[in-house]
Amino acid sequence: MTDSTAMARKLLIGTTVVILVVGILAVGTASSFYSLRDTHSDATYLRNHLIRIVFGIAACAVLSFRSGTFFKRIALPVYILSFLAIVATLVFKETQYAPRINGSVRWLDLGIRILPSDFMRFGFVLVSALLISNGTVDIRTFKGVLAVASLALVPSVFTMIQPDLSGTAFTLFVMLIVLFVAGAKFSHLLILMSALLLLGAGAVLVRDDYQLNRIKASLQGDSLEQDDNYQTLQARIALGSGGFYGRGLGQSRQKRGFLPEAYTDFILAVIGEESGFLGTTVVMMLFFLLFSSALWMSKSASSSFGAVVGGGVTAILITGVMIHTMVNSGVIPVTGMPLPLISWGGTSMMVSLISIGTVLGISKRSPA
Repeated sequence: MTDSTAMARKLLIGTTVVILVVGILAVGTASSFYSLRDTHSDATYLRNHLIRIVFGIAACAVLSFRSGTFFKRIALPVYILSFLAIVATLVFKETQYAPRINGSVRWLDLGIRILPSDFMRFGFVLVSALLISNGTVDIRTFKGVLAVASLALVPSVFTMIQPDLSGTAFTLFVMLIVLFVAGAKFSHLLILMSALLLLGAGAVLVRDDYQLNRIKASLQGDSLEQDDNYQTLQARIALGSGGFYGRGLGQSRQKRGFLPEAYTDFILAVIGEESGFLGTTVVMMLFFLLFSSALWMSKSASSSFGAVVGGGVTAILITGVMIHTMVNSGVIPVTGMPLPLISWGGTSMMVSLISIGTVLGISKRSPA
C-alpha cells in the first residue's frame, strides 16, 4: 500500500466517523417530536439509529479485512438473493410481508424491514466487476455494455412496477457510472442514456398516479401550496429560515409536525434550519472528502475488479447524497431517499457502511 493510499484510507475512516456523529446529532433532534408522538419517548428512534450504526460498523469492519477473492465469491449470491427479494415484494404485495407504504410496495418485512433494491445495487456492482474483470464480457463492445446493463435493467423493471421511481433512477445512474468506470465507450453510453430517457419519460407519462403529479408539482414550483408540493415547500421553508448560522441545535420548527419524514427523507432540511448555510456546507464538504478518498483508493486498486467495485460502491454513496440534496432543495420531484450515513433507516445505513468497508477491503489486500 502506497503512502497516498494509506492517507486516503485514514481520511475515509475519519470522515465516515465524523459524518456518523453528525447523523446521530441530526437524527436525535429531527426525530424527537415524531418519536414522542409515536412511542411516548423522544429517544426511541435515536436508540434504534444507534443500534443500526453498531451493526453497520461491525459489517464495515469485517469487510475491511476481506480480499478481492471474498468479494468475487459473494458477488452472484448477493445479486441473486436481492433480486429474488425484489420479486418477492410483488409476489406478496400488500400482505404483512410486503406492505404498501407511501403508495409503494418496495419493502420486505421479515420481522426486520429491508429495502431489497439497496442490496441489489451492491450486488450489481460486484457481479458487473466480476464479469468485466474475468473477461466474460467485453465492455468495449456495445454487446458487452448491454450484457452488463441488463443486470440492472431487469430488476429495474420490477422496481418500476412497485412503483419505486427513485429506486429505479438510483439503480440506472449507478449502472451508468459502473459502465463508465469499467471503460465503456462514450458513444455506447450516449446511446444507452438516450434510450433510457425515452423509455423513462414514456413510462411516467402513461402512468396516472402520484409520480406524475409530483413531477407536475415540481415544475410548477410554489404555485401548488398543498398536497403534491407540500413537502418541498416545507423543506424550502426549513432551509431558508436557517439563514447563515442556523437557529441552533434542537431549535428546528419544521420538525415539529410540519415537515414529513424529517428524520429520514428530509433530514438535510432540518440540518439546514438548525445549523444554517454554514453547517450544511460543512456536511457537503465532509461528503466531498469521503468521496474523494474512496475514489482515490478505487483508482489505486491493484486489479480491474477492485477498481470497478470501488468506483461502483462509491457511486452508490454519491448518488444517494445527490438525490437527497436535490429533493430537499426542490430541484427534482419529491421522492423517498435517505441521506447516506446520516438519515434514520436501517437498510440505507447498512449498505452505506458495507460500501465503505468494501472500499477499505479492496484497497488493503490483493484481489487474488
